[in-house]
Amino acid sequence: MEKRDHVLDMKDFIQKMMDDTAETIEGMRSDIETKIIDYTFVPGRDIIETDDNIIVHIALPGLKREDITLDISEKYLKIQAKFDTEEDIHGAYVTLTDKKTGVIKRAIKLPKKVIPIEATAKFDNGILKVVIPKLEREEKFRVEIN
Repeated sequence: MEKRDHVLDMKDFIQKMMDDTAETIEGMRSDIETKIIDYTFVPGRDIIETDDNIIVHIALPGLKREDITLDISEKYLKIQAKFDTEEDIHGAYVTLTDKKTGVIKRAIKLPKKVIPIEATAKFDNGILKVVIPKLEREEKFRVEIN
């Protein structure tokens, strides 16, 4: 009888140890995911330069227009966006709720000085398009060749 109690005590101890380890690993996974999102999620961007404007496209999939802040100076475009997403997955054996919150920040150095007050921005299908007139516009002249 005494040996059986000892085995049951050991089984309970091992089960508790495994549960604690699983809880610790889950906490570490969550911390690592948060740090990865905080430090590596930098939105993609394209910069197009025309004779008169600088056009910047920034990919911000899944975000809402009201969560995006855009600041422009003569040399920089700075963007900040808050996100708060939650996804529920229900299956035969698994129920998972995954919630992610954070802030995306990006500063983009513009290739030429611009006129920030004349900038326009449009957010459509996860793409932010910013058009900013250049401060010094290039004038082109066609010269006849003799």
